Amino acid sequence: MEIQAILGIAAGVISTAAYIPYFASILKGRTRPNRATWWIWAVLGIIICASYWSVGARSTFWYTLPIGMVTTALLSLKYGVGGWTPFDRLCLGGAAAGLLLWWVSGIPFTALAVGMIIDMIGYFPTMRKIWGGSGSEDRLTWAMFLAAAVLNVAAIDKWTLEIAFYPLYIVVFNALVLALILRESAKPRKS
Repeated sequence: MEIQAILGIAAGVISTAAYIPYFASILKGRTRPNRATWWIWAVLGIIICASYWSVGARSTFWYTLPIGMVTTALLSLKYGVGGWTPFDRLCLGGAAAGLLLWWVSGIPFTALAVGMIIDMIGYFPTMRKIWGGSGSEDRLTWAMFLAAAVLNVAAIDKWTLEIAFYPLYIVVFNALVLALILRESAKPRKS
């Protein structure tokens, strides 16, 4: 087995394992996942996973498995925050449009590109929640997500736009979320 395949599997394992402290934090009431973010990511996770496999990703595919995303989306129904604003519905509709574009065009990269744009939009409700000082995101989970994303970049065995763009994008946005969490946790608390 090549090193990229091992790194890709490790990225998938770490990414999936990151949900364990996240689920525990949700169930203890310390983390309140944004419903819109996680439902967008659950729907898109399925689309991106399928389209990423279709464009030829193999070593980096494991990171995209949407098991944790779907479970978090389900938990957000009871333990989450946020609602279904027109913006949220627009993002979910965009995910459906990405799937339709892939089906109509027959080009998996179309679904991947559209999905990534909508996925990026999915970060915004959570980032806004963190920026507002809610303190309701788990630092360990997001650090593990970032570590897995970095490993996933190292696992790239075929550097093409179709394969490299998604892992690089995930590193950037997970780093942004973690930076916001660290920024908020470094602020002095009001008594």
